[in-house]
Amino acid sequence: MTAISLDLPDALAEESKRLAQTLGISRTELIRRALEHELSSVAAQVERKAMADAFEAMNANPGYVSECEVLDQGFDTALPEETDNWWDQSAP
Repeated sequence: MTAISLDLPDALAEESKRLAQTLGISRTELIRRALEHELSSVAAQVERKAMADAFEAMNANPGYVSECEVLDQGFDTALPEETDNWWDQSAP
């Protein structure tokens, strides 16, 4: 592990000390958990933003939109009747 020095406002230092005591952990452990939680939260936000940007880019691409429309039309086509029931595991 790497030791770091951290300056906190007095109110935050006192509140973190009280909460750590309530939880039965050290203030160091509380800060470690809070940092891990925040890092995870920020990573999730970055990932969601990247996905939203990708969707916007796809929507802005006329070729992609055209291909999607063709694929969507395929969902309107009825499936052919299948009389052999190949999917039925209990059929002889």
